[in-house]
Amino acid sequence: MKAFLCLFALGIFLHMHEGQASLCPPGFESFYVGPESQDACLKFAMDVKRDWDTARSYCMSLGFDLAQLDEGNLHWSVISYIRSHPEMLNVGFHIGCTDEVNEGRWIWTDGRPVNMFSCHWYPGQPDGGNQENYGCLYYDDFMYNSCVNGERLYAICMF
Repeated sequence: MKAFLCLFALGIFLHMHEGQASLCPPGFESFYVGPESQDACLKFAMDVKRDWDTARSYCMSLGFDLAQLDEGNLHWSVISYIRSHPEMLNVGFHIGCTDEVNEGRWIWTDGRPVNMFSCHWYPGQPDGGNQENYGCLYYDDFMYNSCVNGERLYAICMF
């Protein structure tokens, strides 16, 4: 039932308007979050693959952080965007969540808890225990996954 509801939500979202004009910094794309929220500005840092710590440092060097995809329809909007860009279809991305500090307690980089019961997690995720403590999106579904820190992926930075 949960899987059906997730697919239903994604189907509805993919038919929604992508939001209005936004004031994103150069190199960032505007993403629709929802009717009661301001659009999000995201940068797909596809210049170099980095581990999670280095990806976060990169985003922070720009004055931002790794993306927190928990607001409204943001995660669905990101999936739709990736699927419309063929060069992104076979890669993975680091996002801004981790359970490094407290195993099993996933938090966003701003300290808010990650909803462990949302349909944004790939079935069976997170897994890997102490070996996989960093959030990422893997092809071909781009749902939340737990990844090892040494894994080199592209980053999604958020303004």
